[in-house]
Amino acid sequence: MLLIVTERGDLTADWLILELEDRGARFLRFNTEDYPTDVGLVWRPEGAALRIRGRVYPLSEFSAVWYRRPVSPRLPDAYSSEQAEWALRESWEALMGAWRTLDALWINHPDRNRLAESKPEQLVTAARLGFEVPESLVTNEPDELRAFLAKHQRGIVCKPLWNGRVPVDEDERLFFTSPCNVAAVSHHPLGAEPYLFQEHVRKRADLRVTVVGCEAFTVRIESQKETDTKTDWRKGKPGRLDHVPDDLPTELAELCVGLCEHYGLHFGAIDLARRPDGGYTFFELNPNGQWAWVEQRTGLPLRARLADRLLAAGA
Repeated sequence: MLLIVTERGDLTADWLILELEDRGARFLRFNTEDYPTDVGLVWRPEGAALRIRGRVYPLSEFSAVWYRRPVSPRLPDAYSSEQAEWALRESWEALMGAWRTLDALWINHPDRNRLAESKPEQLVTAARLGFEVPESLVTNEPDELRAFLAKHQRGIVCKPLWNGRVPVDEDERLFFTSPCNVAAVSHHPLGAEPYLFQEHVRKRADLRVTVVGCEAFTVRIESQKETDTKTDWRKGKPGRLDHVPDDLPTELAELCVGLCEHYGLHFGAIDLARRPDGGYTFFELNPNGQWAWVEQRTGLPLRARLADRLLAAGA
């Protein structure tokens, strides 16, 4: 039996579930916003269980877990803000304790995801494995940034280290990878928090490489055909950029698989650039990245391969 750890609004989870239903697979969907208010957890050294909709599910029943972007637990409204902060932390710690003692195939285990999504760590690891990576700087020191700007006359970019959704009052704005120059820094000085800065990389196209097990599926995104998407292809209107299945050089495809294997990942979404000189630059690895839109635009068999891997654990 499969366990899908996600949240109610995750359309990518819905997309995989359609495949599992077509195959007659047995699975349980656990939406983490229902925990701990409507979902019970019992953990003992000899095993753990979840109570969902009145039924108890021993975790030992699950041969594989698809850990797909769960959200924070939700508590009853009666909790004060101070109580809620403490209780949420305790609830999350209990759940993580259960996950850490569940012996199953994980795609991917949350602890492995957390290490792999560290941009400084993955840049160092990618370079050591053989990828070409942009020169990078993480800092909140204005003098360091000015020196980095002076060194890279062709420009630099700025990006968030972890979360691109920035709360603004009661709303949020998206922090895309953005060009950065002296005028921009003067107009928008650094806050106390550090940022990730990288040398600007000229592109022929962006590449999204989706790794499932030992396979690397590549799609070329024609990001340079639209002004808004030259620096960050996510910034344009959905559907306007051509997505074309592509092939990486064998050595580079093996590097992508090897990077995921280094972190113990069975799945990973890797962003590369194809440069005008024919070379490739590594930007980042997202161990829990989106992938459904890639299949829907290109027909690459990502959903089938992911289902194959999950179901093979129980075979």
